Amino acid sequence: MPMQFHFHDHGPHREDGRIGNRFSLRIVVGERRGAQLAWFERCDRPYDAEMPQDSWVDMHQVLGARSPLFGQWLETTVDGGRVEIDFDHWAAMRAEPYAQRTLEWCVVVAAGEDDEEDDGEREWAIWRGVQHLACDGEGQAIDESLRQIASLHGRSDRPPTPDDLPHY
Repeated sequence: MPMQFHFHDHGPHREDGRIGNRFSLRIVVGERRGAQLAWFERCDRPYDAEMPQDSWVDMHQVLGARSPLFGQWLETTVDGGRVEIDFDHWAAMRAEPYAQRTLEWCVVVAAGEDDEEDDGEREWAIWRGVQHLACDGEGQAIDESLRQIASLHGRSDRPPTPDDLPHY
């Protein structure tokens, strides 16, 4: 079974003076044991001091285990066989006059090693999404868009990275 991503946009979300989007990303992995997750982000207005502007960043290196996203993944580490993991995420920025931001995601999962195959290749899946946020001169939201750009899967000896796909 190929690995899969199921993306669900829960729509614009506003809370505590912030605007953004809440979304769910379900990852279906045929073999969890040994599988790997990489969560990359690129932002024109970084929200963390460890993030350079307009560069892909491995979020595990920035946030590590303090991120609830990685916590969900780590909880299934010892599981063998097929697993479905739901990531519920809220990406937001402070609603301020003329604030705007573009945030891109690239999530890559490589399946666990297949005992049936010894060619060194693994199944992988990649999901890309982009969010645009903008406020008017009074700090009111005028753009809260979120869309999936790509959802691909394949098999190779090296899973893709964000730079392997076109930038949007």
